[in-house]
Amino acid sequence: MIIIYGSVLIAYFLLYGIALKHRKSEKRAVVQGNPFDCIALFLYKKMRDSHRFSFRKVKDYLAMLYPGSLNSRVDEFYMKKISLVLLLVFAGDVFALFLYLSSLSEGILADGKYIQRNTYGLGSIEADLQAQITDSEMEYKQDFNFTVSEREYEKDIVIQLAKEVSSSLPGIILGDNISPEEVRGKLNLPGEVEDYPFRIEWDSDNYGLIYTDGTVNCEEVGEDGEIVNLTAVLIYGSYREEHVFAFRVCPPIYSKEELLQRQITEALGQQENISRNSENMKLPESVEGEGGVKIQWQENKEDYSFYLFILAWIGAVSIYVLLDNDLDKRVDQRNKQLLLDYSGVVSKLTLYMGAGMTIRNAFYRTAQNYKKRKEQDIQEKNNMRYVYEEMLITCYELDSGIPEATAYEKFGKRCGLSKYMKLSNLLIQNLKKGSNCILTALQQETISAFEERKNVAKKLGEEAGTKLLFPMMLMLGIIMILIIIPAYFSFSI
Repeated sequence: MIIIYGSVLIAYFLLYGIALKHRKSEKRAVVQGNPFDCIALFLYKKMRDSHRFSFRKVKDYLAMLYPGSLNSRVDEFYMKKISLVLLLVFAGDVFALFLYLSSLSEGILADGKYIQRNTYGLGSIEADLQAQITDSEMEYKQDFNFTVSEREYEKDIVIQLAKEVSSSLPGIILGDNISPEEVRGKLNLPGEVEDYPFRIEWDSDNYGLIYTDGTVNCEEVGEDGEIVNLTAVLIYGSYREEHVFAFRVCPPIYSKEELLQRQITEALGQQENISRNSENMKLPESVEGEGGVKIQWQENKEDYSFYLFILAWIGAVSIYVLLDNDLDKRVDQRNKQLLLDYSGVVSKLTLYMGAGMTIRNAFYRTAQNYKKRKEQDIQEKNNMRYVYEEMLITCYELDSGIPEATAYEKFGKRCGLSKYMKLSNLLIQNLKKGSNCILTALQQETISAFEERKNVAKKLGEEAGTKLLFPMMLMLGIIMILIIIPAYFSFSI
């Protein structure tokens, strides 16, 4: 994992170095922001110059949203998108690296062969280790889970059996085994018996065959089996009593790997018992076998860093896609605004032309009035009306010498809606044919536009009502719960 995380960081530093070198070669400070902006600008220029990506749709949308400043808006949009993606991937990679390194630093295994015991009263340690086993024929890894008890004070163990419980223990101990004369599976050695206040400790006269936890090891037992005596110690305060149970352990058939696992488990148990009063428990470095079996220990550790790394990449891709979706929503809002403003634009043009103004002067007056309100009202600056911005651009084009018909045609195309294209065609037709019916046509268009604006407002109201349906249903459910629960408890009383 560390190779992957380190490679990503190295790639970032290389990209940043290349981006800085490229910026210096241009002999101007292109980016004044953070390193991610610098890398984003470099990547964006490479993408744009190679023509491998199509920017047409984004350009069209941004031209609608920001009239008159297309190039800078396109560059700013892609720079922001790429910079966010780079930042998210970098942050995810760094956090994943720290998480991976922290998983390596934390552990109970010291120097590859010692386990630090808990001091008195702190409880036992659950060790989850991996043994790398090497013998003359093969090399493989095996997982081992065992308990390292807390340090104990030295004391003589006095074992006594409780007579009132001893009669029920033989049936409990057997577990899934057939009888005491044929034991092949694990024995059930309980630490206590229900309805009795005793704590039970177990001892075995042959730990190689039966552990005190009931585990039966019978790979070395002969065909006739071997007798093992288990001693149960019932303890209640200072009272102790012993009882001995005899079991015949019969041999099973094990594979070589299972035999080695058993030998290692036995060696761990021996080391655990030998070092019970020591500060550290030394893990076995080898066990007996053909040619000798060497063991190298590793601790099994949970590493979630790669999941975080993948999550960062998913988030980066999602942000890249969601920014495009956000742009689509903004364009949709812009089109809705154009539809709502259409009736106002047509009515103003009709009013000015009815007062005797020419089409050009009426267009100028409508656009200039919006510009004055925008300069005087701070709130108007934050509430841009797209149709009047397009009209201002048309006025600038007329001032620069563009023919009037061409300017009106461009105005309709920039708005991108059929209503405005129809309006531009009316204006162009009047210029070309000199028709005196333009005022009548605009008056009819005003009436039609107001009717359509009513329909659009009604539709928007229905959409708002639909959006409020779920919160209203949620509130209704809460109110019903507040009414029903007290009523239910009052009936219960």
